[in-house]
Amino acid sequence: MRFVSIDSSLANTGIAVGNVGPTGVITIDYIKLHSTSKSKHKQIRASSDAIQRCRSTWQFIKEIINSEKPNVVFMETPSGSQSSAGMKSYGATCQLIASIEPAPIEVTPIEVKVGSVGVKTASKTDMINWAYKLYPNVEWFWHAGKKQAKNEHMADAIAIAYAATKTQEFERLKSYMA
Repeated sequence: MRFVSIDSSLANTGIAVGNVGPTGVITIDYIKLHSTSKSKHKQIRASSDAIQRCRSTWQFIKEIINSEKPNVVFMETPSGSQSSAGMKSYGATCQLIASIEPAPIEVTPIEVKVGSVGVKTASKTDMINWAYKLYPNVEWFWHAGKKQAKNEHMADAIAIAYAATKTQEFERLKSYMA
């Protein structure tokens, strides 16, 4: 079963594309990162800038979905935030989830951490190391011989796939595909 797994935010969106085999084995064909940042131009309204960043992320995801034609999409639902910038990203991600076809199987951040590393307090480094150990041959970001922190978004996308394949919703979908 072909899938696209997405870890989205306003600034960084990680994607993992792969397959879930009949026995539940997950293979990852490739990972990608899409990044947006605030405009440096003072003439642009903050809301227009946020809309452009959302549009850029949506187009990135839409192109991958149109190209891959997945049977299923997996996404992490955002959790609460402590800042207005975090809340803006939260809203952008919720709208993105609502606009994607096929409708994604949603998982929580806790389900993602427990479904991959095995503990709900897993750090970003734990997530990156877990994903890298499973998939060392996909294109990770390196600098001076070290894995970069921005790998967390693709690692999370991989972990989202692992968590989503353990949901009842995925089990129901799988039964229709058989």
